[in-house]
Amino acid sequence: MVESAGFLDNCLRTADRVLPDALQARPHDLQAARQLTALAAIAGICAPLLCVMYHFLGFDAAGVAVLLAGSVMFVSPLCMRSAAGLPVARDLFVGALYLLKIWLALRLGGVAAPTTPWFLLCPLVAMLVGGPRAGLAWSGLVALTVLAIFIAGDRLEAIAHPVASPRILDLVSLLGLFAIATIIGLFFRANANPALGADSVHGAAGAGATPSSAPLERQSS
Repeated sequence: MVESAGFLDNCLRTADRVLPDALQARPHDLQAARQLTALAAIAGICAPLLCVMYHFLGFDAAGVAVLLAGSVMFVSPLCMRSAAGLPVARDLFVGALYLLKIWLALRLGGVAAPTTPWFLLCPLVAMLVGGPRAGLAWSGLVALTVLAIFIAGDRLEAIAHPVASPRILDLVSLLGLFAIATIIGLFFRANANPALGADSVHGAAGAGATPSSAPLERQSS
């Protein structure tokens, strides 16, 4: 467990290269920024792969949409260097994912679309990076959106399904959601457990305590 915690922490620390110094001086915001950058990197890696998948499924338009949304999510951490900082980067990332899932739901059959469960990631990422208020705001927006898609269900079901093999899309969508949800769960655990994803400031403070300090205290007592 200690080795896995160290691996997760090292992965998150690689995000420091793109983070401004002012943000790195705030431990809580730094952890959130690292996690958003890690998710953006995952989006940048997965988008081309999903584009290829949609091509073989005969739905090139979805591949283009995924590439566009993935590109926005990939560059979203750069907004943390602006005056608005982390909140704008967070909402840009979540907003790109949100619009992509709306488009896919409209093209793949409404609430029954295999990509609709991915709406869950919008409030999860928002809460991970921005806290309960951001998470609840995005949760309410997603709930209203899904309700609107449900109301328009009859019209959406009349649209011809553009995917050649819907079962493959169902499988890939579920497996992908499981994988991303697991990663976000690890990030939440890192926030709850100081042993996972601990900030370098805390590590330096811990290094300042000498091994002999505890025995000296016992001797003095």
